Order: sequence, then structure tokens, then C-alpha cells
Amino acid sequence: MSTPPANRRADIDWIRVAAFGLLIVYHVGLVYAPWDWHVHSQHTYEPLRYAALVTNPWRLTLLFFVSGVALRFMSRRRTPNEVLKARLARLAPPFFFGVLVLVPPQAWIEAVDKGSWTRSLWAWWLSEFSPQGFADGIPLNHIWFVLYISVYSLILVGLMALPRVQAGLEATFVWLFRGWRLWIIPILYLAAARQLLFGIFGLSNHLTSDWYNHAASFGVFLLGFQLALRDDVWADFERLRWPFLATALCALPALIVLEADPNAMTLHGGLLKNVTFAIDQWATIGAILGFASAHIRKADGPLLRYLTDAVFPCYLAHQTLLVIAVWVLKPLQLPVGLEALLFLVFTLGGSLLVYEIVRRIGPLRPLWGLKPFSGAKGAS
Repeated sequence: MSTPPANRRADIDWIRVAAFGLLIVYHVGLVYAPWDWHVHSQHTYEPLRYAALVTNPWRLTLLFFVSGVALRFMSRRRTPNEVLKARLARLAPPFFFGVLVLVPPQAWIEAVDKGSWTRSLWAWWLSEFSPQGFADGIPLNHIWFVLYISVYSLILVGLMALPRVQAGLEATFVWLFRGWRLWIIPILYLAAARQLLFGIFGLSNHLTSDWYNHAASFGVFLLGFQLALRDDVWADFERLRWPFLATALCALPALIVLEADPNAMTLHGGLLKNVTFAIDQWATIGAILGFASAHIRKADGPLLRYLTDAVFPCYLAHQTLLVIAVWVLKPLQLPVGLEALLFLVFTLGGSLLVYEIVRRIGPLRPLWGLKPFSGAKGAS
């Protein structure tokens, strides 16, 4: 068995920062998308349907994979009970704060914008968190990701409490995903999940009915957890990085062509499109992991530590800021270039400003996913 790496992997932190940053930019793009989102600009662009395929297949799947890796690293020297306490302390306050404070302005603006609500934000909040509102379902918006990571982490904490089962599962995963199998088996799994479940369940982001999302997201979360400490598997990612990249570069244009074909989902039940989606999904992830491991595994420094600390608060803040920006700027009917730039600056800049404020205020830090100050330590 390979020796676990002694230090935190900088490549995983860089990937996490970049993926969340890309997600924020992607959400700005959704304001102009030709499908339903929370709010829209006056401008809509049909080509975004195809441009979104550059990141749609793999962006969130990659985040779940690296989240599994991160969980394994943080749990190496902790008991399951310690991991449970650490996960709850990190994820529970932002989840409840997000649902009660950050999401309501988004949901209220969306309801007003779409004509389903005409009263105040406070009236909406009281209605949404009434018994009837709970019965109808409370909007989670982007906080769904925090909920899913929390639930998946709890499942793996239970696995950690069964060390023999965990050791056997890790050994199985290491054997199953070595060499060329690291390339082909995840593709087969993701293709099967999409073919069998996506047409039935779609992507709902509702925990109790999102079975395709769970199959894909928890699958790679578990995979990242099991492979995280294996240098031999990471060496395979590095060796396969060019084949992964070549595969992804071939799959993407094929996926775009299939997206443009209205008959693609009727041919063999959409099998060709679903397999192409899965190929692009895993090949891109494999390429990113392989190149990052080969080139930035030890690229640590002050900038990375700053961004790693900032990424969770920025994720929590960004969508509320974006929806507010659209609500405020849309009536001005600005040229699309200027409008998009203002959305991006307001969202990214505002998120970083939120981080700079809350990281200095001890009682607010846990609400934004930051560790409490230790002792008399102030903001760093």
C-alpha cells in the first residue's frame, strides 16, 4: 500500500477554488440563458445552450469528487466522532443561515419578477416559513449543494465507523480503478446512471427525489474519498492525462452536435447522447486531475491559502448578490456587454467584500463556513 501524502495537496485546493470560481461565472451566464433560471436579463442568447456544454457535464461532478478527497484528507487523523463534529460545525450553520437569510431575497425577487407574488419580502418570509410553506417545500436555491455535501459526509462518517468495511471497500476501489480501468469504468458507470435514471428523475436538486444526481454525485464523492490517499492512483491520473484530454476534446464537439439534433434522445433511447455526455464528463475530470497533480501538486502559497479560505463564503454570497444585481440593473436596459460586466464585477467583487467583512467578525464566521477564531486570535 502506498504511503499517504504527508501534506495537504495544493492541486486539490486549486481545483476547488477554480471550480467554484467557474461556477460563479457560469451563474452570471445563466442570466442570459434560453432556459428557465431564477431571474433573467432582457437579453437572451440561444447559443448559450451549446456554450454551456463546455462545463455542464463535469463542473459539479468535479466539485463532488474533490469534496470527497478533501473529506478523506481531513479525516486521516481523526476518529469518526471527531469528523462528525467537524463536519456539522462547518456545514450546519451555513446551511441554516443560507436557507433562512441568503435564499429568501433570491426567491422573493424571483416570485415578484415572475408575477407570482406582489407583497413585501417580510410577508414572503413569513409565508414561506409558515406550516403551509413548509408543507409546500422551502426553496434551497444554491444551498442545495451544502445539503448534499452534508448528507454524503454523514454517510461516509458511518463508513469510517466500520474500519474493516472501509478498508475492504478502499482495496476494492484501488483495484477497480487502476491503470486503464481508471479511464473506462467511471465512464461506464456515469453513462449507465444517465441512461437509466436521468430520463426518469432529471436534475431536481431535491434531496429525496434526485436519484440521478445522487448516483453521479455521491458516486464520484465516494470515489474521491477512497482514492484520495493513494499515490499510485494519482500517478495513473498523471500518466493518463493526455489520453484523458484527447478524449475530452473529441467528445465535446460530438456532444454539441448531438445537442443540436432534435432526434438525438429518440435514437436508442438517447444512448449515444448519454454515453457521449459521460465520456466528456469523466475525460475532462481525469484530464484536470492529471494535469493538476503533475504540475501544481505543491504549488502552495499565500494566494492559495487566501482563496481556499474565501471560496465557501463567496459561494454562499454570490447568488444572492447576482439576483439582486439583475433586479436592480435590468430596468436600466444597459447594453449587454456593459450589463454582463457589471453583473460579474458586482457578484465576484461583492462576494469577496462579504468575505473580507465576515472573516473579521468572530460570531459571523461559522455562519459563513469559516472556523471560529482560536483563543484570542484576531482576523488574519
